[in-house]
Amino acid sequence: MTPIDYYIYYRIDPHREAALRAAVASMQASLRAATGVAGRLRRRLDDPSTWMEVYEGVTDPRRFEIELGLHVLRHGLVEYLKQDGVRHLERFRVA
Repeated sequence: MTPIDYYIYYRIDPHREAALRAAVASMQASLRAATGVAGRLRRRLDDPSTWMEVYEGVTDPRRFEIELGLHVLRHGLVEYLKQDGVRHLERFRVA
């Protein structure tokens, strides 16, 4: 299977930025331990309240997505999103 890259973006509650940064770092560390996939965190240049997690080279997407969902719940990431916020997940592979 061709590896898949994941891009997950969302808008944060700016008043909880420091706590979210710590929660994402902890979540990505435990996700990496469970899947072997390292994540990166990015912030939109023209809108600092939009953040993106990037996971590249995923070779077992079913397992990764299950683990990702479990880790997001375990670390309470949804609590840090803007009101009515949602995590948007996009998948890409080499063309």
